[in-house]
Amino acid sequence: MSSSRVLALAIPLLVIAGCTWVKPEPGAEQVAIRGAEQVASCERIGRTTVSVRERVAAVQRRPGRVEEELATLARNSAHEIGGNVIVADGPVSNGQRRYLVYRCE
Repeated sequence: MSSSRVLALAIPLLVIAGCTWVKPEPGAEQVAIRGAEQVASCERIGRTTVSVRERVAAVQRRPGRVEEELATLARNSAHEIGGNVIVADGPVSNGQRRYLVYRCE
């Protein structure tokens, strides 16, 4: 395959890999992301596990973009169950992350 053809196929994949498909639901933007030390006086109301694709076709997505989308999904989920704070409960693994959901004053 010629290099120009490879480039013509690779560029759209790279652009797609950088795109964000996850959008915040109305109200979810009010859900804060905090560290575990910041929720000592809050009520834990649940847990959510969210996931996104780490790869698009054969292209690895940027880790920062994956983390951003996971946080957005977690904020959406927290808002649905009445939480206003999320705390990551471990690292991102295979495009998946668990979050603890809190209700704080």
